[in-house]
Amino acid sequence: MTNAKHILEKYWGYTHFKPLQEEIISSVLAGNDTVALLPTGGGKSVCFQIPALLQEGVCIVISPLVALMTDQVSALKNKGIKALALTGGMSFKELSNNLDNALYGNYKFLYLSPERLTQEIVQNSIKQMNVSLFAIDEAHCISQWGNDFRPAYKNIKILRDLKPFTPYIALTATATPEVLQDTILQLELKNPQVFKQSFARENLAYKVVPIDDKLHYIKQRLKKTANSAIVYVRSRKLSVETAQHLNKLNCKATFYHGGLSTEEKNEKLKKWLSGKIPIMVATNAFGMGIDKPNVRHVFHIQLPESLEHYFQEAGRAGRDGVYAEAKILFNKYDLFLVEKQFVKNLASPSDLKMIYRKLTTYFQIPYGEGEFTKHNFNFSEFCKTYNLNFLLTYNALTSLDRLGIIQLNKQFGRKSVIQFLVSSNKLLSYFKQNPSLSLIGKTILRIYGGIFEIPTAINIELIATKTQQATSKVIQVLQKLEASKIISLKLYNTDATVTFLCPREDDKTINRVAKELTRLNQIKEKEVASVIKYVTNNEVCKSIQLLHYFGEKNTKKCGICSVCAKDKTIPSKEEVKLISSKILLLLEEKEFSSKELCEKITFADEKILFVIRLLLDSKKIILNVKNQYLLN
Repeated sequence: MTNAKHILEKYWGYTHFKPLQEEIISSVLAGNDTVALLPTGGGKSVCFQIPALLQEGVCIVISPLVALMTDQVSALKNKGIKALALTGGMSFKELSNNLDNALYGNYKFLYLSPERLTQEIVQNSIKQMNVSLFAIDEAHCISQWGNDFRPAYKNIKILRDLKPFTPYIALTATATPEVLQDTILQLELKNPQVFKQSFARENLAYKVVPIDDKLHYIKQRLKKTANSAIVYVRSRKLSVETAQHLNKLNCKATFYHGGLSTEEKNEKLKKWLSGKIPIMVATNAFGMGIDKPNVRHVFHIQLPESLEHYFQEAGRAGRDGVYAEAKILFNKYDLFLVEKQFVKNLASPSDLKMIYRKLTTYFQIPYGEGEFTKHNFNFSEFCKTYNLNFLLTYNALTSLDRLGIIQLNKQFGRKSVIQFLVSSNKLLSYFKQNPSLSLIGKTILRIYGGIFEIPTAINIELIATKTQQATSKVIQVLQKLEASKIISLKLYNTDATVTFLCPREDDKTINRVAKELTRLNQIKEKEVASVIKYVTNNEVCKSIQLLHYFGEKNTKKCGICSVCAKDKTIPSKEEVKLISSKILLLLEEKEFSSKELCEKITFADEKILFVIRLLLDSKKIILNVKNQYLLN
């Protein structure tokens, strides 16, 4: 393991492994099939990347997430490590060239989706490669009982035939005992070494707060501290609106969602990581590769769709081991909303057949064709064209993606951005000389104020409706205005891409996955029921509820969750321990008043004052003439 530590320090800059990483790497290097069940932030990728770098050959990584594949390949390249990914929409020539690079180009990592394993060219290339390790990321996706089941993961079994002696490492962050056992069975792992880290987080207080004015609550909770926080929401629109609202409440916030460009994401992330902006309002797109240890608060202002998702997102708080809080803020309407969004509008097999037929018609895919073709996709326009229910259609497309029929790269809600570069007088003169552009140009001016001063997001469909013009006409006018240097333009005329993963066969395509769809719907209903039970059960410790859900039985009360700490003035034993350690640590630096201590510690003032009195009584601290506390 000396070499492994050298690699860790050389490429990642760390001198010590996180819990279980060293044992997992040792198991992989010994040639064992290995299962790594580590919570969010546990450092799963290092567990296969370091063994791969220490061995001859290429490590093949199977992942269902295009964005994660892209991010990991980019991160490896930035470290000077040769890696590539086979993403959807590649032409046959591009695919062939990339496979040749993996075969002959001394690459260490080849990332691909499970759907790629059905292609003969991919199978033949893998057969010829010197493969050191198969890493199955998000391995729970192969289990029919998992919250992210993907039938395409069944294709992984092909690898056993292609390379019968190559070891596997299966990695996941969340899996119930049932899912874990099924994952091992489905992957056909041979005498696997299973490494499972306890999900207990002694410093993390899970709290559920029934409340209506959620943002005012967040303001009150954060007003005395500049500590880092994440506020999770479920839609891109709400992430923007919530950040704007918090800023009006004098809480510095920014937003993050999947529709932002890479440059915008990086800029927002940089400001949050540096502490320049302490609050990040985000959708579930925020999380992959995010490792900020001192997040003190994670708020969910909408109910999560499953406890698996909640546990991962809540787990981004307090990774430094210092006290932190993960809070769900909810009201009765939220209970209705989560069922409406995730249960009442689930797509049935007949819904899926109808939407799949319309999708293939929309892109004019001939019967028996279309496999691995990629298409720009405007979700809103598609729904309007066929008068479809937005929520039902979205759930249907998500199901088609999970069932391996399409690959949906979502950028819903991404808006085009423009700014006028000339004065209003010069603009009006330009419109007189170009009357064909005047209607659309003047309509934009009426709808969007401040468009001369700052780049402004515009809704192309709204402009098309207001002017009674086709969307294509609006785009054409914008491009002409840009060419004339009247405006700056960042154009997004589609908000997603769709890659068809199998030939069009209409009802036959859906009939093959109808049973899986029904099972997926049943699992989703159970997941939502578990979330509702969690937020409404005020008798059992919240930590125990979560740990039991993930199969940990020998658990004890955490003492700091919303159930354990119902008394708002008297801290529990665990809270006394956490608060007193923080006070003593602060007083090692210098003297502080009680007010200053309350500002620096993320507990209720009453609890902090209570602990101060205990420390005074035990003579661990004393008070000086300036009414400041210091170590005795």
